[in-house]
Amino acid sequence: MAQDRIAAVPVSIQLQPDAVGLPIAGNFIGFGYETCAVAREGYFSSNNTHLVQLYRTLSPLGLVRIGGNVSDHTRYVPDGTPMARSEQETSVINQAVLSDLGGFLKTTGWKAMWGLNLGTGTKAEAVQEALAVETALGDRLQSFEIGNEVDLLPRSNHAYTNYFAAYQDYKAAIRQALPSAVFSGPDVAGATHWALDFVQTEARDMKLLTHHYYRSGAMKPDATIETLLATDSRWESILQDLQRTCADHEVAFRINEVNSFYGGGKAGVSDTFASALWCLDYMFLVAAHGGEGVNMEMDVNQLGFVSHYSPIFREKNDQLTARPEYYGMLAFSIAGQGQLVPLTVSKTGLNLTAYATKKAPGNIWVTVINKDQTQEAKLEITLPKNCSKASAYRLIAPSVASKDQVKLAGREIAPDGTWTPEIIESVPVKAGLADLRMPPTSAVLVHLQ
Repeated sequence: MAQDRIAAVPVSIQLQPDAVGLPIAGNFIGFGYETCAVAREGYFSSNNTHLVQLYRTLSPLGLVRIGGNVSDHTRYVPDGTPMARSEQETSVINQAVLSDLGGFLKTTGWKAMWGLNLGTGTKAEAVQEALAVETALGDRLQSFEIGNEVDLLPRSNHAYTNYFAAYQDYKAAIRQALPSAVFSGPDVAGATHWALDFVQTEARDMKLLTHHYYRSGAMKPDATIETLLATDSRWESILQDLQRTCADHEVAFRINEVNSFYGGGKAGVSDTFASALWCLDYMFLVAAHGGEGVNMEMDVNQLGFVSHYSPIFREKNDQLTARPEYYGMLAFSIAGQGQLVPLTVSKTGLNLTAYATKKAPGNIWVTVINKDQTQEAKLEITLPKNCSKASAYRLIAPSVASKDQVKLAGREIAPDGTWTPEIIESVPVKAGLADLRMPPTSAVLVHLQ
């Protein structure tokens, strides 16, 4: 009754279910790690059943990206002692931890993109590491990358021609030892023109074009909830450039390192419910621009501590916790399947976005994200002709700044990493319209059948 007394902003959503929409890749969901995470014995292991389940809960065939700044400060020593270090030191991986990673990937069904050391290593060491990774991962190896954030590497001197010459040199040496090697790249931090130049010459010999994204830096004044929930028009323009260039050259792109604020995230922002709403919206935004997927960066960072933005947070005792951002990924895993359905949303003053997907006629999910911190929305969704009923999963928390008590469809992630919906809300349908209200800073997945 109290809710009825609050004026909600009307939002009308019209679907075009017969239009041909962009497909969403089956391995769209991904995680990203610094290479030093692999040096932690027992973490990437089929025996780490909690982590295995948290992966499986999201997807049966996602993609892990191993790389980051630490990849350019990592050595492979076949029988050495594994050491996880920050970028100020040298991390060491051996054949045993690589084999454990291979077993973990087989158990989860996921694959891995592996970053090789272009920053401080040698070409011969990169070849040796590539052979070791291929041996350990086998068919779980998706592709190699040569260097991390290559536009920032000292050896490139911020010149694309310097980087590309080194890339070709390393690639040729690796191919000589491993003719079947597959490559992605260029793995840029922000020099999008490097990525576009890379496609011009490498489109026929690359798996994916890769690019990174962070909303801002953790130490900057704008590392706030308000910034995180605001539209980033600059990034949308970059996505348009990536989409157009990749379509012209018939190659896919992936945002293979992404999260809220670089530098490990901002406590009180990156670990709050705001990150769940941002993450869900961001994943759909990339999908809507034809991206093949995202890799949400997590766990230990290049500075040596576990990042505040980690969707799966590892406590000091190695206990794993599903943080709010994980719930955004979980919501996408439900509603982000099949192909996108074009839609139109009535103009309002709300900070609100909406997306729709379908796996089959008469089976449509509409995802609405109300990022407005003060205003409710009153949704009216026009049902397609072959749908007659609607139900809803709500993504909610006590407040936008909540760090826990996040729920999707009334249920939190279980201690063993599983999740099942508890509250599937029946949505009233009258005269072909599904009618429901949304509180501020919440999301809803509406299933039309």
